[in-house]
Amino acid sequence: MVIRPYLAGDEAAQARIYNAVAGPLPNFKSATSAEIARRHHGTDSLAASTFYAVEAGEIVGYAVFDRNNGRISYPWCLPGHESAQRPLLETVLNAMKGLGLSQAWAAYRADWTTILDDLRAQAFLSTREMINYVAELSAIPHEPVPPGFSIGSLQRDESAPLLRWLGGMDSPANRAFLEHFFWENPYFSPESLFAVRREADGQVVGVALVVQRDGFADPTKLDSAMPCFRLGAFGVERERHKRVNGLFSCLSDSPEVRTILLGEAVRRLEQAGLNHIAAQASSDQPELVAFYDRMFQRQGSFPILSRRLA
Repeated sequence: MVIRPYLAGDEAAQARIYNAVAGPLPNFKSATSAEIARRHHGTDSLAASTFYAVEAGEIVGYAVFDRNNGRISYPWCLPGHESAQRPLLETVLNAMKGLGLSQAWAAYRADWTTILDDLRAQAFLSTREMINYVAELSAIPHEPVPPGFSIGSLQRDESAPLLRWLGGMDSPANRAFLEHFFWENPYFSPESLFAVRREADGQVVGVALVVQRDGFADPTKLDSAMPCFRLGAFGVERERHKRVNGLFSCLSDSPEVRTILLGEAVRRLEQAGLNHIAAQASSDQPELVAFYDRMFQRQGSFPILSRRLA
């Protein structure tokens, strides 16, 4: 058996393997060669981080990782070739270590228990859960902005509180990435990002984002157990995204300010003619989860499994 990197034309074999092995799993959605080719030739290409197990000239398994965020795939192998799984996984993890990545993680449906159990057997631990929410706009109270606060756009030179709440390293590269993501995103305008300021000193005490565009997915019709990160949910900026119409996310240390931000989001979405508002939060943000649990209904969730890299 040989483990080798991606070569042009491997897409058909990769789709065949995934569809054959994952096909019996609950709510399976098939992969296509064209879809895989887009990921191998796009701006965030996975071509340099996809590896294949080859036996007797035939591709019998593959595994992928994303060098931007450390997400990996399960090492998918055809029946009878399961012995290739461990070498594939080790090849991926060693490549990640060589790039200086500190953690590998995977996200799959909670009902894909065999896949999750196999990852746990390889020292991946369940570290958090991504929870999806939805609510009817008419069910959310939205009072006028209380005295002492004001709402307005968040300017690009005000990214410091955003960076602090997101918990990222305050480096030039990280700041540039976030500024590009929030103020130059092709899927929402800079005006979609707004802030609550304390009138006494002008300090930003909360930030929110509302993603609204016709043609984006209706949150009431999504399979909310699918491991999809929703565009606009704070903290998932480096992931591949599902674009959801009416997605709301907020950052603040104050429950009162979160309520003000949500009220502004509801007003905006009502003006746009929407009936529902959606959200997504990680279980390692207990205060935010408690806020969403109070204001929204849970739709579904999916687990994140992680493994530290030496």
